[in-house]
Amino acid sequence: MSRKTNKKEKESKRTRSIPKAELPNNIKIPNRTIFPQRSQEEIERLRKEKIVFSFRFLDTKHEAFNCGGISDGWFLHLFDNLTEISKLTMSEFEQQRRHYDLHRHDFGKTAHHYKESIPEHVLEQVSPENMIQFRLSRSGGRVHGIRYHNIIYIIWLDPHHNMYPDERYGPPKRYPAPLRPYEELEREIEKLQKQLEEKEQENKMLFDMMAEMEEKKSS
Repeated sequence: MSRKTNKKEKESKRTRSIPKAELPNNIKIPNRTIFPQRSQEEIERLRKEKIVFSFRFLDTKHEAFNCGGISDGWFLHLFDNLTEISKLTMSEFEQQRRHYDLHRHDFGKTAHHYKESIPEHVLEQVSPENMIQFRLSRSGGRVHGIRYHNIIYIIWLDPHHNMYPDERYGPPKRYPAPLRPYEELEREIEKLQKQLEEKEQENKMLFDMMAEMEEKKSS
């Protein structure tokens, strides 16, 4: 037996002796921390920073918070308020509770809970006092979200006060969700396609009538 043959056999045995690495089925990969712990020094620094808004968890598909049935101007009202709030620190925002009515949720009185839109592993990282709401104006609706130092993660936009239905605002209101520009185009295309099919059917009927008339003339 040649040296080359012995070398190949040894390499083959070595390869067979190394098992293929596989991830056991019972191992769970931990979820990434969304809200990491901060040092006291960093917390104090962040409280001096201006508020920023995150739309990472925004849910506009929830039937109670899809922003249906409102005017376009409401969105301008929303962004006007977000713009003004973003000029404040969290401490300053808290001092204006009277104007914005900033407070934590009492989920024992709400019609909905964040768990309807937010994964459980995310909510487990949030303390109840940081699940907050604030109003745009007395009749302009509310914004519901999670506060994390100087960041407010917006979850639901609530122009109809569906989170806390009461006598002032009446029962929960449900409206079809407004269409996005591409959805409006899709509907317009469907409408035009239907009109085209109808015209094609009309043309076919006319051509059939003309052909029938020609046959009668020639007979």
